[in-house]
Amino acid sequence: MDQDQIELYAQKSDIDNNLSDPTVIAKYRLAADIAQDALTKVCARVADGIRVSELCAYGDEVILTYTSKVYNKNNVEKGIAFPTMISVNDCVEYYSPTGDAGDDVVLRNGDVVKIELGAHIDGYIATNGHTVVINPNPTSPVEGRAADVICAAYFAAEAALRLMKIGNNNIQVQEAIAEAAALFNCSPMAGTTSNEIKRYVVATDKQIMNVPDDENRPVKDFVFAANEAYTLNILIGSGDGTCKESINRPTVYARNVHQNYNLKLRSARAAFNEISTQFGVFPFATRALEDKRHRLGVTELTSHNLLIPYPVYYTRGSDKVAQFKMTVLISANGTTRITPPLTLPFVHSAYTIPEDSTIARLMATETVKTVKSGRAIAGIEAAEVAVPAAGMEIDM
Repeated sequence: MDQDQIELYAQKSDIDNNLSDPTVIAKYRLAADIAQDALTKVCARVADGIRVSELCAYGDEVILTYTSKVYNKNNVEKGIAFPTMISVNDCVEYYSPTGDAGDDVVLRNGDVVKIELGAHIDGYIATNGHTVVINPNPTSPVEGRAADVICAAYFAAEAALRLMKIGNNNIQVQEAIAEAAALFNCSPMAGTTSNEIKRYVVATDKQIMNVPDDENRPVKDFVFAANEAYTLNILIGSGDGTCKESINRPTVYARNVHQNYNLKLRSARAAFNEISTQFGVFPFATRALEDKRHRLGVTELTSHNLLIPYPVYYTRGSDKVAQFKMTVLISANGTTRITPPLTLPFVHSAYTIPEDSTIARLMATETVKTVKSGRAIAGIEAAEVAVPAAGMEIDM
């Protein structure tokens, strides 16, 4: 790419990601509303005896039902930006089973259930995530380490959000995440990040590490500026924060647009064509491949780096991991959270936040603007799902 092409690309990127453009904001807001509704409906179905594969398929269906009814002129791309992923207890992230024999989890009472998903409209991405505890006695708070880790993740997310303002930097956010986790005797999960996003880009090189790792994964320091969008993704564990990759094959992948290879297997060529047509640059779950035979081609695609896997990681089996995830826009007028928080689990931790802590001071400050959900999808017909009454908020 010569200098003229680089300059043209930069100019187009500036236009595409201009957060003062009402059209750009409208597409972000619609994607956020769709993701928010899908997350709310999946959370409502979490219960003892439910299979994770069924919930993941349902979350994807909700997103696709909405996106199929909007922007149907001019071939505007829209759909799933991240497939529904549900990671339980010691599973950290990216678990999205196919439902095949041996590849599933059945939820049980007491499970700490992390749900994350995302939608996009014309390449504008909104992702969110929430943690639910299956409480067989909903009138009594969940206690113990499950309560500790949920409180730690919640306050880490809220503190981080308040620091994502023009002029602040990623190091301040990382330090706040670490402090919030320590207050509840918990640890941020190694290898997990928050990322800047752009149109059709799920992660730029601007990253906020939940656990800094300058030796193995160096990240540049940066200052938040106007016209930036972020996925804030907080994952906190009740143990030491270390984890290891699952021995099972990943089920979530994304196409590597920077790699080419002359594929030999027919199944691989068919799979690649379906992936490129149906999912584009966005991550997908292998269960979404219409022809199961195409799943056989995923192995060759991965071996030649045409697909980027999202491995599933686990911490120690006795540990619990909680997650809160949101989409944040930073404009010249301030910072806005476009995926509002859901009702928190009813938990009670044995730990409290000292009044003189940085976290307490941040919680006392005025929060950033949070938009109300639902307005952008008003009037769009979707499958009706019974949502139970709102639960009880977090109890400190």
